[in-house]
Amino acid sequence: MVFELTTALSGALVVNYEQVDFRDSPIIDRIAQVAAMMEAHDWEVPPIIREVLRKAAEAGRPVGLG
Repeated sequence: MVFELTTALSGALVVNYEQVDFRDSPIIDRIAQVAAMMEAHDWEVPPIIREVLRKAAEAGRPVGLG
């Protein structure tokens, strides 16, 4: 359930967030944690979650997947 909610939330962020939002939002940290959990379970991280993390990194926020 957490993974599905994170995927839906990520879709909303990609559409509605500005660059400064990606840099400053605490939600990005939670999305990165969920992505790390998915990878730890050998599950594919959905492209929309990767897109959020990419946009956050481009905005200057230090995020990454293992």
